Parts: sequence; structure tokens; C-alpha cells
Amino acid sequence: MRNSLVNWNGQILPASEAKVSVYDRGFLYGDSLYEVARSYSGVFFGLDEHLERLKASAELCRMPLSHPLTVYREEILRTMLAFRASPGMAGEEAYCRLIVTRGAGKIGFGRAAVETPTQFAILMQPLSPFTVSLTPVLFEAGLSLKISERIRYDRRALDPAMKSGNYLNSVLAFLEAQDLGEKFDDALLCNADGHLTEGTTFNLFYVKRGIVATPPLDVGILDGITRRHAIRLARGSGIEVREVRFPRERLYEADEVFVSSSIKEIWPVTKLDGRSIADGKPGALTRKLAALMRKFVLASTESA
Repeated sequence: MRNSLVNWNGQILPASEAKVSVYDRGFLYGDSLYEVARSYSGVFFGLDEHLERLKASAELCRMPLSHPLTVYREEILRTMLAFRASPGMAGEEAYCRLIVTRGAGKIGFGRAAVETPTQFAILMQPLSPFTVSLTPVLFEAGLSLKISERIRYDRRALDPAMKSGNYLNSVLAFLEAQDLGEKFDDALLCNADGHLTEGTTFNLFYVKRGIVATPPLDVGILDGITRRHAIRLARGSGIEVREVRFPRERLYEADEVFVSSSIKEIWPVTKLDGRSIADGKPGALTRKLAALMRKFVLASTESA
């Protein structure tokens, strides 16, 4: 937590000094929402899109937000200024995590048990620990993923389109992959019908015969912001993109596999369940889309 700041309901303080009530619904029930953004030259990419998705998540989980989105935006930017003004952080890029909980009060599920407005925390810390593994050498190595035996929860139970702080499904899938004898970097999850959905913190794509395929939103996935831009950039450059349901076998047969997220942007997958994808190297379309995404992100943040 060194060099990390927290904005707790408008009060900025070192992360080591931040305190959350044991009666907060986020702590008691995982009754919270969150968004993650990273900065480029001090500007957060897609910040307004993240906040709009927070609003959509709040509607899905019946959480009336106590602040307008403009307040969260202003507090994020204010926290970023304080972060960069702290010792040794001038010019440092930031990882920002906005968390909103339903509030604190008495134990119980009902609205009457909540005695405060929604609470928010903005975690601001150096981006470097999250991107230390995102180097050109490791891009060439790609990710090694495991398809988890644990399924993604059904959208009728806890809709993955809602970016909820209740993340145990993904945590357990990640730990399952981590605990296996062979080295895996992360995990993918299928739904109850055996269709691939997404990873623990990222969306999924594969390439076959020059066509990019990705699971549709209604299979039970998050509407990833980087995913949206990857689809748009691919189509804008003449690459066909299909949003289709598919089983794990399609990935074994793929020419390329890659993932997308706010932190990773576009990142190749070179091994799946211990098998190499094609020749075990990042493919041409993955490289092209990664370059397009980086160019778009930098142009967007430079003009902000």
C-alpha cells in the first residue's frame, strides 16, 4: 500500500489510514459495485464510459446512487492530483479503482437496514505493479490459461453485466488454476451450457481463418469497455468480427486467441489447458489489434 491514496467519501488519506465499517454492506454481503481505469500521461482512458457503466450496474442491482456521476468524476480527478503531488509520484501513472457500496447500518437484507447513503472509495496507486508483467518479452510469451471446471454464474442469478464487488466466482476460478501443478496465469469460465464466457478479469476473443469471434453479451459476460473498442477498431480496419456462442473446442482449434481489459488492453493467449495455440506465438491479427488499441488509447488521452 506504499504510495497509495484512498478517497473515502471525499476525504483523501493514505491507504494505511482508511477504515471501513464492519457494518458496511460491501463488507457484510459483497453488496458493492466497482470500476477500474488506468492513466496515460495522467489522463484516465474511458473514464466517462466507466462511470456510465457504474450507473448501469447500479440500476441492475437496485442501488440508488447517492451522488451524480459528475461527483465521482471530480473526486477521481482530485485524488489523481493528490496522488501525483505525493512524494516520488510526480509523473507516475495510476491504477484507479472506484468502489461504491450500498451503505452501512444494521445486519439484514432489507432497505430499512441501511442507515447511510451509498459510500464510495477511490483507490489510487501506482500502475507499475499491475503492468510489470506487460512487457514486450512477455507479450511474445503470451498468457497460459486454464478453462475452469467452475462455471460462470447464470445471468439470471447474478448478472455478469453488473460489475459487482461480489467476485468470489472469479476468485475461486483463479485459485483453481493457480493451485494446479502446471503453471497457469489465469482462468476462463464457461456457462452452464458449456459455452465460453470470459476470464476472471477480462473478455475473450479468438481468430479462425481471419475472422475474429467473441462471446455475445447475452452469454453472460461484462460489457467490457476495451472489448467494445476492440470490436469497433477491428471492424473499422476491415476485419470481420462475429459475436457468437462457442464451446472450448473452438479455442483449441483457433489460429489465435487474445483477451482484452482496461489494464492489459489487447494481450495474446499462447497456451490453453497446457496446449499451444497454433504455433504458440502471438498471431498477426492479435498484433495488429494490440497496436490499433494502443494508438487509439494514446490519441484519446492526448486529446482529453
